[in-house]
Amino acid sequence: MANKKRKGIFVVLDGGEGAGKTTVAKELVKRLGWSAIYTREPGGSVYAEKIRELILSDEAKHSDAETQFALFWAARRDHLKHTVVPALVDGKIVITDRFDSSSYAYQIIAQDNLQLLDLFWKKREHFLGEWEPDKYIFLDIEPEAGLARAHGRREGALNHFDKRKIDFHKKVHKGLQEFILEKVDGEKVDASQPLEKVIDDVMSIINKL
Repeated sequence: MANKKRKGIFVVLDGGEGAGKTTVAKELVKRLGWSAIYTREPGGSVYAEKIRELILSDEAKHSDAETQFALFWAARRDHLKHTVVPALVDGKIVITDRFDSSSYAYQIIAQDNLQLLDLFWKKREHFLGEWEPDKYIFLDIEPEAGLARAHGRREGALNHFDKRKIDFHKKVHKGLQEFILEKVDGEKVDASQPLEKVIDDVMSIINKL
């Protein structure tokens, strides 16, 4: 992915279950029009979507955090190579629903795997390099409220992360906040507000980039 010039803007939307990331990201792309693309993690490219199926399958709940960690980074590399980087080179605004912020929160902080921290930063430097996101935005909602939203979906739409106990989701919330607000100088938006206000707040951040 070297020797390519970045012309676009790379924005990450992240948050716990039920924060509204997908809805907000897709609405932002509608507002921004042809100059923006929506993508997601895990997934976002043909091969990464196949890895997504493994990561979110019921069988995956028996895998440990290190296995998940490895799979997420494999999917992320393919996502970057085939979707994110080409769009940035083409001058697009890339809006991704989750990114490495989720790996930090879900596999390291929420599953008490601090031994992965050093490896996380090394992989981040190796795989992302000059393609690090321009801005991370944390859609902040209390875990209890977010889970209530998530569980309001059709039961079949819930994955094994959604179904974990509240303590796990509180740790995810802590990890996302720590990474986005302390490690990468991101910004926070109150996701408990009405949807239009959330979208407006996120749009105002993007407009400053």
